[in-house]
Amino acid sequence: MRSLLLPLLPLCLAACSPDVEMTQAGSQAVPLYEQSPDRTDLDRLSYLGGVVLNHPDDRFGGFSALTLSADGSRILAVSDSAYWVTANIDWSGTDGNLHVGGFSIAPILSRTGDPLGGRAADSEAIADLGGGAYAVSFEREHRINTYALGEDWSQLDSVGEAFPAPPGAAEFTDNGGMEGLTTLPDGALLAGIEDGSDGVYPLWLRRDGDWSRSDLAAEPDYGLTSLDYHDGHVYALERFWQSGIGNRIRILRFAVDALEAGTPIEAELLGTLEAGMTVDNFEGLAITERDGRTVLLLMSDDNYSGSQRTLLLAFQLD
Repeated sequence: MRSLLLPLLPLCLAACSPDVEMTQAGSQAVPLYEQSPDRTDLDRLSYLGGVVLNHPDDRFGGFSALTLSADGSRILAVSDSAYWVTANIDWSGTDGNLHVGGFSIAPILSRTGDPLGGRAADSEAIADLGGGAYAVSFEREHRINTYALGEDWSQLDSVGEAFPAPPGAAEFTDNGGMEGLTTLPDGALLAGIEDGSDGVYPLWLRRDGDWSRSDLAAEPDYGLTSLDYHDGHVYALERFWQSGIGNRIRILRFAVDALEAGTPIEAELLGTLEAGMTVDNFEGLAITERDGRTVLLLMSDDNYSGSQRTLLLAFQLD
């Protein structure tokens, strides 16, 4: 495939870990605007670069969420077929590129220690609970598990432990449940529900052992696909798809204090990805701080479809 060389910060995929036979992974740099490859502006954001990631291993893809290590040097992603995927990020390559490589892949285990499968395998969101523990939410069989992965993610064979789900979780629609999870500074866990009603997405906050609900104002015909906390704000992704139109993605944020307001939260729109741009089914969002800049990483779920792509895009908050 043809590479597009960007005069900014492209992402390149390095060799993958041989122990999982992922040594032939490839990447193709992509511009933000298909017809204007030098253009990098996106409302409140600036595009730092992006790639399509490819690999023949049929486990690779379907990425529904990601998180970053504390120093931003590693990615931990989950797929909606219940796999962990880890990778290294080099933010300071001597060639000026951002390199992603050293991939490994492992099955997410059930509460009995078996690889998840069938309806039980639809892992959709991940949150760092601290101390090497992570929460993962699942759709279809709506629930939350926690995993003691270790701070270095060396225990991907960790067995799932039950974590209380929000009230009414059993009534969430099959494919419209807990698509967003993030942890707040006080240790509270925030869960976002993809399918809204009455013009809002339910946001469930678990603090001191109890769940309470807030609401985020919803854009008509969109769904909430990701949440991440950073520096006093909760960032979110909204996704739209319609045959003949394709995907549209809205990147949002709101002040964390708004969760206590008691009224639907009106988030700030940071940018919209739509037709004519590099866009797909973005479900993963992670925020980090690099050299004094707030950087957003977006990852798409290709649904294991040949007509979709696994994209990893980086943006800077202006």
